[in-house]
Amino acid sequence: MVKISYVFPSMRQGPGQFRSGLLTRYEEAVPLGCRYLEVPANGVRNIKEEKQTGICVCEMLTGDAIEKLYTPADTVPDDLEYILHTDPSFHQRGLDGVTHPAADLRWHDGDWLQRFCEMQIAISEYLGAPASIIEIHPGSNRSVSMKDIARAMQKIRQVYGDHFGGVAPRIVLENRTGSLIENGRQLREFWMAMQEHTPELARESGIVLDFSALFSTAGKRNDSFEDYLTAVPVEGIVGLHVHTRHQAPSADDALPWDVVFEKVAAIPHDFFINPEIHHKNKVGETIAFCERYLNSK
Repeated sequence: MVKISYVFPSMRQGPGQFRSGLLTRYEEAVPLGCRYLEVPANGVRNIKEEKQTGICVCEMLTGDAIEKLYTPADTVPDDLEYILHTDPSFHQRGLDGVTHPAADLRWHDGDWLQRFCEMQIAISEYLGAPASIIEIHPGSNRSVSMKDIARAMQKIRQVYGDHFGGVAPRIVLENRTGSLIENGRQLREFWMAMQEHTPELARESGIVLDFSALFSTAGKRNDSFEDYLTAVPVEGIVGLHVHTRHQAPSADDALPWDVVFEKVAAIPHDFFINPEIHHKNKVGETIAFCERYLNSK
């Protein structure tokens, strides 16, 4: 029987909290039955973080910056599992009033990839435990191929796992509007590249499908969302993001959730659902929304 696990999504933190740590998230996640916590692991993402770290928006974090943004834990519960949600690559306005280019995700560049891995390791070291899953995004560098991304995922898993004594995380990729992998056909091509170039990785890693992003892409291109959804191979889906533009979903949404959950019902293996809501009081509502659809299939 397929097992579905829920993720407690990364929330907006209170004044002076920045990215917080594992224990506060854990305390909030347990009552909701969430197996995983989501922790942001991208570069400097706004003006407040730029002021705190002295690093320009969209740039990678240093060790000093990590200490200023996260909260360490002396003791991490044995059953705590978390996902590092790495840079989605968005443009950001900096202290200088200028909108800075999105982080350039150079999955084909070995030196850049090594620095990326070192940042993820440093974040996990400071948090007090290794991640179970690392989630990456395609970026929009047109020099990067599907093969490059698949092999970069394999490299991240190896470098990160070796550092933490051979316990390697799953590495997953999320589709994003405006990126190299945004529609159903591209997701299928990516999954085929994983199977061809990193078959051992494809056995336990794969795609995190963001339905809202897929729907937005279809709308922008005047394409069929249903065709996009059909193109995504269910065997490659290991996680889902369920939200409506980061708000709680509703049966009245333009996004056809009944069609979405027909697809979900066809996934033949265990997977996770991230109710990617930015306000904690709506997470339980979104989990209940998913459960209603799942139990109706």
